[in-house]
Amino acid sequence: MPVKDVYETVCCVVCGEETRRQMKDGRKAVFILRDSDKQLPSNQQAEQVILGAILLDNALYVHAQTLEADDFSLDSNRRIYLRMAELLSVSVAVDLVTLSELLRASKELAEVGGVAYLASLTEGLPRRLEISEYVRIVKEKSQLRKLLSLSEQIQAQVYDQQVSSIDIGRSSMKMLMQLFGKPGV
Repeated sequence: MPVKDVYETVCCVVCGEETRRQMKDGRKAVFILRDSDKQLPSNQQAEQVILGAILLDNALYVHAQTLEADDFSLDSNRRIYLRMAELLSVSVAVDLVTLSELLRASKELAEVGGVAYLASLTEGLPRRLEISEYVRIVKEKSQLRKLLSLSEQIQAQVYDQQVSSIDIGRSSMKMLMQLFGKPGV
């Protein structure tokens, strides 16, 4: 009797997007599925404040340069941040028009929520546009998501039992050092 292909929904710990992966008979696969009631660490309001503030005052980008696009939890915010950085790197002012044009040219405007979403980023911003604390919050949530991903990688290695505990410990320490830097730094 042939075994049918089995599909499981797996949630990516870094971006939170669900993917379907095919598992075939005989293939050793370990999936650590997170509790569906738990949300990945993120603060979408802080992400939106950063993007909206940069739209209103491009000079604030200097405070956000420590962020990478992957630090944003929402794909739309990652794409917007990347395009803002692209415009600023060639000394083009970032505003609603230039940003929406670049997103349109790269066929991403609809995917990020359109001009309406871009315009909404500037609504309800605090009067004093200081984004350093928001940058810290977004970076912290990103590191927590990366820690979750790392812990899942470690769990998968442990369940797989193909690598010694010492090697798992060493590789885990190396990955932690890469994530957080050297002690005392």
